[in-house]
This record gives sequence, structure tokens and C-alpha cells, in this order.
Amino acid sequence: MQCNFSQETEVGRVPLLIEQQAKRLGFDFYLLLIRHPVPFTRPRTFYYCNFPEEWINFYCSENSTSLDLILKHCYFPGSLRVWDDKCAGEGETVMQTARQFGVFQGISTSAMAQNRAKGILLFASSDPINIVKLTTELELKLQYLLELSLTTLIRLNDISMVSVKLELSDREREILKWVAEGKTSAEISLILSISQHTVNFHQKKMQKRLNAPNKTQIASYAAAMGLI
Repeated sequence: MQCNFSQETEVGRVPLLIEQQAKRLGFDFYLLLIRHPVPFTRPRTFYYCNFPEEWINFYCSENSTSLDLILKHCYFPGSLRVWDDKCAGEGETVMQTARQFGVFQGISTSAMAQNRAKGILLFASSDPINIVKLTTELELKLQYLLELSLTTLIRLNDISMVSVKLELSDREREILKWVAEGKTSAEISLILSISQHTVNFHQKKMQKRLNAPNKTQIASYAAAMGLI
């Protein structure tokens, strides 16, 4: 598995490799979802999948919440979720609809890429009687496959893994750290022994670069991106 991904030179081949591994593990469908940490309200989201076209069209036209459900249950890196008849509540409605298009039980896992984008890998079956048996081996293979996929897409500079670039100077990092601590511009100027005008200058400069409305959002973005 590792050899195939490490030697791949075409982005378009990565989904095919994922599909091959899915079939080897006894699944028919896959979904690789990639979600970036910023912006918070409408994060940049990409996905690759081989689900039936009818299901994809329905999902898009009906504004299905299935994608949000997957994100909800695999929010933290390393999370694992089996999608079967035991799922209840809001998830059951989505699953019942999926069955109408030939998508049945499955399993998903999540991981964080080097650029802090969140990756979620979901495998599903077209066989209604195929019971997903969760084993340590399956869990490790899924996690490893997801990490390989994300690493390969980064190496090939795929658009799905291109993250927001924000280069910060040492002074900017210092200011943002204190902003994140809830300090005012006046307090930061005293702590760093610089003028309040200098603090405000750096803050406005960073706001412009990130198109952020205020200094609090800058600090939040920087923290989500692992910069402070």
C-alpha cells in the first residue's frame, strides 16, 4: 500500500488507489472528505468519492445533512464510527435514504494532515447483508490509508490540500499570543515594551492579510492554523 502511494505522480490516480483498497477490504464505496480549519463559518471543503451518481445528485439537491453528520461523529482526529442499523436519531433518516440508492453499512475514520486540514475517510457497502465487523486490523488499515492519502495529496500539491498561507514575524506572533490571552492593545504595548501605535499597526496589517474584521478573529485563525 505504502509503495503505491509513495510512487504515485498523478493526483487523479489517488482516488483510484483508495477505491482499490476499499474493495480489498470488502467495501464498494468510498468517500474522502477534506476540510480546512478556516474560515470558521464556511470552511474550504473538498471530497472525492465513487458513490452512485443518483445519491450524489440527491445529496446536492436536497441539501442533505449526511456530510455534517460524518463531520460530527468524526470531529476529533483518530475518531472511528461504524455506520449501521444501530445508528439512531437524525442519522437514521439519512441512512434510510442512502439505502434507496444502494448505499448500506460502512465505517469512517478521521485524521489531521500536516497542514492541519481534517481528513475523513468513509467506506460503505452495496450489500445489505454485509455486516461491518470492527477489528483492530481494520481500524489500523483505515487510519493508515487515510494518512497516506492526505500525505500524497500534499506531496502532489493537490488543490484540496492547499491551505491558507500566513507568514508571521516574531513580533506578530508575540502580539497574537497576548491577544489570544485577552490582553488589550495598551496592555500588550506595556508587556512587550513597544508603543500602542506599533501594536495597532501590526494588528491592522494582519487583519488585512486575513480579511478578518477584528483582532480576536485573527488570533482565532492563527490558533486554528497552528501558528500560535
